[in-house]
Amino acid sequence: MTAKEYNDCTGLWADDVMRFAVRLCTDRTECEDAVQEAFAALWENRQQVPEANGKSYLMGVAYRRLMMGFRRRRTDQRYIQTQRQQSTEPDTAFELRDALDRALKTLSEVQRAILQLRDVEGYSYREIGETLDLNDDQVQVYLFRARTAMRRELIKLGYDEYKR
Repeated sequence: MTAKEYNDCTGLWADDVMRFAVRLCTDRTECEDAVQEAFAALWENRQQVPEANGKSYLMGVAYRRLMMGFRRRRTDQRYIQTQRQQSTEPDTAFELRDALDRALKTLSEVQRAILQLRDVEGYSYREIGETLDLNDDQVQVYLFRARTAMRRELIKLGYDEYKR
């Protein structure tokens, strides 16, 4: 596509692409941004896009740009909602973090490693056993003892909700 063909595309299809964007999204500025990005992408890839495919290329780029915005906003909204639902105050959260760190320091290295691999990283007993050269039964016993020790230490530190 030459510069003249690009300019012809701009004149012919700018309104169509904008109408398409407005149907997908009600935010006018976001639509304008998507159309602008579509034309910028067409300009950057003008050598690979034939003039006959210009309109479909523009529509596709605008669509993908708007969908990325939808997903980003949805993720942001979920994050905000999750933050609102959390009942711990920021100070309490820091205190709990400190208590967890203190409780973790009371564990042996093996117990700490197994607790980290299982509860944080999500490894299976078999994977943990292979990593630490233990059998599945040993992993389960160490994990049980680590959780019990953590619970006991957290109760000592005043976090009674961790009682069983």
